[in-house]
Amino acid sequence: MRMFRKIASLAIVATMAASLGGCGKSASSDNSGDKGSKTILTLATWANEREAKEVDELLDKLNNAQDEYEIQQQVIPSDYYTKIQTQIAGQQAPDLMWLAQEYVPVYAKNEAILSLDDMLQKQDKIDMDDFLKGPLDAAKYDGKTYGLPWIGQPYVVYYNKTMFEENGVELPTMEWTWNDFYETAKKLTNGNTYGFATTGNPPLEVFQWGYGGDTIDKDGNVVIGNNESIEGLKFAANMLNDKTAVMPNVEAQSIGVEQGFVQGNIAMMVGGAADDVERKVREAGDKFEVGMAVMPAGPKEHVSFNWTASTVVSSQTKNQEVAQKALLDLTNAMFDYKIPAPVASKIDMVGKINPDKEYAMDVIKKSSEIARGFNNQPTQNEIGTYTWESVASPILTNNDGKGNLDIEKIAKDAQKKLEEITSK
Repeated sequence: MRMFRKIASLAIVATMAASLGGCGKSASSDNSGDKGSKTILTLATWANEREAKEVDELLDKLNNAQDEYEIQQQVIPSDYYTKIQTQIAGQQAPDLMWLAQEYVPVYAKNEAILSLDDMLQKQDKIDMDDFLKGPLDAAKYDGKTYGLPWIGQPYVVYYNKTMFEENGVELPTMEWTWNDFYETAKKLTNGNTYGFATTGNPPLEVFQWGYGGDTIDKDGNVVIGNNESIEGLKFAANMLNDKTAVMPNVEAQSIGVEQGFVQGNIAMMVGGAADDVERKVREAGDKFEVGMAVMPAGPKEHVSFNWTASTVVSSQTKNQEVAQKALLDLTNAMFDYKIPAPVASKIDMVGKINPDKEYAMDVIKKSSEIARGFNNQPTQNEIGTYTWESVASPILTNNDGKGNLDIEKIAKDAQKKLEEITSK
């Protein structure tokens, strides 16, 4: 399962702008054709070997169920976006492609992908009201829908239930707060065992959201320098650099957060709801019982992060109508392939597909409802690179171990720089 990652380099962003700009509408892709009476459509994915086989099986069922199109998977397991950009620049774009949430705005702005709104108003194959708000919002740009999400991966807290019980610590509730979380981490820190550890999960924006702030708001305004955002970052910096509650970042980087959790040296960690944490603990000797909790609530909002991706239609496809029809069928099929699906009606399938998750269905459902993504912008990759290097990294590493973090200065400097980036 692909999770939240450090965003691509500025060089890639520059390449994207150059390769996408102005080439969307002059569609002359040669990758759509006829096989007998069927229109051949190419779907670009970043699937690994196992996932690619699963997608091929899914596509075989779709292709055999109708006579109008045949979808062929183009697997790009590495350098995915660089290769997609090259194809677009050469007028050889795939008809359909996967896009992670941070890439939708720049592809949409440069007209490399089609707006789906007209088609969605006329179709009856997918209930758009069934989509969870977070994933669907991440597939939009400038008020228009450009993709259909196929995964909505909310972040949750995994915890060592056995450790909680042995230390007489109250188990997390659906209403627990970040203050509760902090105090719990302190109670579970003892010697080489820490209450919490992170190398970047959850994104620090989760703390900002909980305090009523953000990095960039829903209208595209930079707000990281606002009081609410600063308060959220201050709380994060204070907690994450408290060695009486949280494993020092250099140690977490060295042993790996998930590995430390599985071995019983970390009481709580943040991960995706569908991550196979339970299996890994079992295979490591089943030393403790795993619990799952919703992300803690902030003073103003109870929110989690949602990693999501969508399938989009290239503006270079030769047959837009057939490609859009195939997108609808493919999206419906993907709901039964990936968990958690980004629709309310399929959340219960998580426990059925993976019995290891059955115990936590209430948590997964709640987490899916409160999870959201970033307010992504066309320059999101540059935004992500800057905020990771100049905001998140100093906070997570306590200024490379030197301390003396000046959160207000970090936020105010970021406000100015991000205003420059978003004005491009």
